[in-house]
Amino acid sequence: MLNDTFDFRTVLPALDVDEILTIADINGQAPELCILLHQRYGCGIDLVCLDRKGQPRTPDETELKEWLDRLTLGGVDRDAIRVAGSTSGNRQYDVILALNSFGVRHKIQNFKPLLDSTLHPLSRVVIEIRKGSGSYPFLKAYGGCNTLLAPEADRNGLAVLSAEPQDMLPPSGEWSAVARQLAGKEGFFDELEEHSFLYMPRGGTLVVTFDNLDIAMTKRDDRRPWGFSFIEAQGWSMLGVMANGWTWFRHQEVARKFEELRDSGFFAQFSRVVFYGASMGGYAAAAFAAAAPGSTVFAISPQSTLDKAVVPWEMRYKKVWDRDFSGPFGDAALASQAAGDVHIMFDPYVAPDAAHAARFTGANVTFWRCPLLGHRLGSSLQQMGVLQEVARGAISGELTPHRFHRLLRKRHGFPRFQRELASLALDRGHPGLAKQVCAYILRQRDDRFFRRMKERL
Repeated sequence: MLNDTFDFRTVLPALDVDEILTIADINGQAPELCILLHQRYGCGIDLVCLDRKGQPRTPDETELKEWLDRLTLGGVDRDAIRVAGSTSGNRQYDVILALNSFGVRHKIQNFKPLLDSTLHPLSRVVIEIRKGSGSYPFLKAYGGCNTLLAPEADRNGLAVLSAEPQDMLPPSGEWSAVARQLAGKEGFFDELEEHSFLYMPRGGTLVVTFDNLDIAMTKRDDRRPWGFSFIEAQGWSMLGVMANGWTWFRHQEVARKFEELRDSGFFAQFSRVVFYGASMGGYAAAAFAAAAPGSTVFAISPQSTLDKAVVPWEMRYKKVWDRDFSGPFGDAALASQAAGDVHIMFDPYVAPDAAHAARFTGANVTFWRCPLLGHRLGSSLQQMGVLQEVARGAISGELTPHRFHRLLRKRHGFPRFQRELASLALDRGHPGLAKQVCAYILRQRDDRFFRRMKERL
């Protein structure tokens, strides 16, 4: 079983979602989490009962009554609770709670039918894991796992699966055709085993970006690398490095290519070289800046390394734990010390991101803190309409603290920030303050999230 002292409130920020409408509690083993999620999101809760083979079953009266009583005592609206029948597989869930079930009491492989039918690309699965159950290899096919509590011989662990497709890549020929057209006669496109390099010459400033091919080709209408339109509009040259999956660019072919570009004088021809990326791309931006000493780094929510010997507390991204993070480009916190200026942007309330940021100790580092905007704060800043101005300032060397905080003030009217602010007050035991936030927002606009939270408080 899980450690009795485990604080389920730590699960909520690990979900990293803006809204939750539907959750499934498998066999009614997670009433505490159901209550916490309902308090924060006002979501609907389904009781989904499965036998050990993963087939739907009808709950007996005693377990159903105990589950309903615990939710009701916890303040869950009765009309938000539903007992799913045998057709529950037709409904997709934002969050699935699987405690003391598959991966612990039952074979994890028997969880497959439900996951196949109820997950959508942004679903989360909170799952209890027994050591040696084979859960991690099984879950790897559905996305990446963030381990909140590592399983041990005498204690189960807990992980959050983010069901974001990681292996469904478009045909490489499709990207090749797009990339060669973008490169034109003056640029170049080098397609390697797991990665590719696309160079588009324009002006004396070169911006090197890092992206995932799957995101560029299937999730963006323009099918362009990270930052393409913004960089093009500034008249800057661009070197787009694409990964064919979640590789963290840890392949010898990437290091060799950057060494080749460095040794050939490619970077030296530009008056300014900037390495720019977010999360996995933020790691790469800081790491490979060592190929162009004196360059500028602009990294959003970067990891410093995923070497378990160096960052044993980093339990996300289990998918790439078997990659080699050694070598001159391995530890971004060390490699980036060769850069001129290093801009690290992160949310201090996302504990792993703050811990990675703390490893960047060079005198060339400037930290830009974005509280309560989450790990994907680049997306939040873009929705707020300030990302391009922040990036332009960092790249040109003109971003000052005063200018940054003036732009960041726009978060006060940003729904995600407002929800996180109210939820933080609730998590820290200040329901009165959370209610004040709700009342303040509702005076400005009608908002279902804050209306429901205020009613519950």
